[in-house]
Amino acid sequence: MSKEKIVFDNATTQKTLEDNNKTLGELESQGVSISKPVAGQYVRIRPGTEFKDLVWVNIAFHTDAVSQKETQYIIKGESLEVDRKLQNILQSLIKPCILVPYQDNGGNESIWIVKQPAKGQSSMTSHSSSIKAVKGMLDGWRMVWFKNLKVGYCCEKPEDQDAFEDYPFSDFTQSELINFAFDDNIITSMDHDLIKDFKGKKNR
Repeated sequence: MSKEKIVFDNATTQKTLEDNNKTLGELESQGVSISKPVAGQYVRIRPGTEFKDLVWVNIAFHTDAVSQKETQYIIKGESLEVDRKLQNILQSLIKPCILVPYQDNGGNESIWIVKQPAKGQSSMTSHSSSIKAVKGMLDGWRMVWFKNLKVGYCCEKPEDQDAFEDYPFSDFTQSELINFAFDDNIITSMDHDLIKDFKGKKNR
């Protein structure tokens, strides 16, 4: 267990923004999206980051029955007891994931949700190949894309690491980027709409 734990704390975020004279509006214009790397672009993780620095969270993947749109929710109960209850209710939707903040060769920052095997699930090629791709991105620019279930993720080195514009990374911490990218989709209590909907369906 690492000593340092990520804290999703709005007060911390607010204070940091004030310290840096940043408003939530400015943070919004920063535009951190949740998306996986695709073929045709090169991506990298902030230099100096190590694999152990990346944050692991439990994420519930919920597909809306009508729109068929998938939404990702971080499960982070406000107490151990609440967290246990949340995980119990949403067990069928939850996968442990690594949150990987990265930059593409256009200077845009995104978060890649790297799924790992759920409890009782065996590791698949997509799981192991994504870890290899992340470790590649920690070493510099890589082109990363999902090929198919058999091959998983491909990770290709460019001819020259210096062929890309060295865009600065934002000053925001991992915690702030995660807070911004997920926004209201961080479930900390039993009052969240997803919990109410899910419990309602179970009781029907």
